[in-house]
Amino acid sequence: MPPERRTLPPPPGTRSVEDIAFGPHARQAIDLHLPASGEIKGVVANIHGGSWQWLDRKVMAFWNVLDHGWAVVGMGYRMSDHAPFPAQICDINAGLAKLAQIAPDYGLPMDRVAIMGLSAGGHLAALAGLARDQPGFGPSHGIDIKGVIDIYGPSDLISLDWQWQRDPTRPPSAVTKLLGASVTADPHHAYRASPVAHVTDRPVMPFLFVHGDEDAVVPLSHSLVLHAQLTANGTESQLKVIPGGGHATPDMHAPPVQTLIADFLKKVLQPNA
Repeated sequence: MPPERRTLPPPPGTRSVEDIAFGPHARQAIDLHLPASGEIKGVVANIHGGSWQWLDRKVMAFWNVLDHGWAVVGMGYRMSDHAPFPAQICDINAGLAKLAQIAPDYGLPMDRVAIMGLSAGGHLAALAGLARDQPGFGPSHGIDIKGVIDIYGPSDLISLDWQWQRDPTRPPSAVTKLLGASVTADPHHAYRASPVAHVTDRPVMPFLFVHGDEDAVVPLSHSLVLHAQLTANGTESQLKVIPGGGHATPDMHAPPVQTLIADFLKKVLQPNA
């Protein structure tokens, strides 16, 4: 069964422009949410989770970023039911290209853009930051991404599939469905779809990882490994482990996490503030 949809409306006064299409599929669209008033100080592109097969861009866990003057963009992408990988990262990059195209119409400062994602969205956010120039991963959007927030996202689809295949309580692996083939049938495809495959010896934009140490869906090791890889090449990477935190449990979106995310965004989007 798909997870319960927790769709909360944006705060009162938010100026929303929804369903801005960048492709023919209904999922290929973005929603733009602007702060109620004042200068737009940055842009946060939010990628929803749902095992690459559920939920949509209307689901937003951190509306509080609007309170700081940052625009929020709900990023749509096709589910694994619609097309296999790399369709999902192609759509994220195409959505970012659309955002860059319409930015002048809404006064968006495209030199101050961060990407945030939860669970499957965290996986895509990390890919968007690390694999932006990969052939076959979608159009070049020309945006200099200033930071990536990866909230309990998987970083290695091979190990994730190994775990899920051995859990009798889980349905057939969402990883196989995403890839269009089993990991054993095409391990190279699974590896290329994993953020860990795209870390080089050069530092990239800052990363923030948030993960619970009791996450039974995506183990904490996924954030630990990618964080370790990034710090090894000199990237400014921060890992916050939530004691007792599970997967998408309320404590993973609680006020202390909201503050942590806001502090990170202030640092990368408003370094001179």
